Amino acid sequence: MKFQRKRGVSVIVATLLLIAIVVAAAVIVYVFIGGLAGNLTQNGGQLVTEKLIIQSYTFAISPGSCGCSQQIIEMFLLNPGPALTKISAVYFDGTLLTINANPPTVDAALLNNEAYLLPSTTTLASGTAGDIHFSTNLGKSSYAVTDVGQVVITFTAAVTYGSGHTVKVVSSTGAINVFTVVAGISG
Repeated sequence: MKFQRKRGVSVIVATLLLIAIVVAAAVIVYVFIGGLAGNLTQNGGQLVTEKLIIQSYTFAISPGSCGCSQQIIEMFLLNPGPALTKISAVYFDGTLLTINANPPTVDAALLNNEAYLLPSTTTLASGTAGDIHFSTNLGKSSYAVTDVGQVVITFTAAVTYGSGHTVKVVSSTGAINVFTVVAGISG
């Protein structure tokens, strides 16, 4: 009996093919993980579609016709999309504020750590120092896509001109929007 020797792929070629397959798989995994990590880091570690951006704010020493000194921040927020955003909590420098659903339309005492969620057309005023009232008693906590609303924060502690403060707005699904405001400045 005579045996014929059949030759397959050489050991060197087989090793090179295996290395090429492993490198190609590693590149695919790297691209997938890199894209996922990029999305997570852009949104503070959360995959969310809700977002609010600050259009402008007023943290003036005596805002508008209000007779209150260093105690009010007016912020105008825009929902750029792609989803409806509903505000569920507001923080000022780490302190949870009480969301007031009934903005006063006649002078009322300025309350500490309050957040009023209002339509963007609402104006604030005061007839007496330390009091505040708004042009409407309608609240606004839901922002449709491209919708603008107003958040008015009241507090009784005085702040230092030029000091930076953090406002955190949290949506009902947990999306966190963080803004920095500077006392005595409009932006």
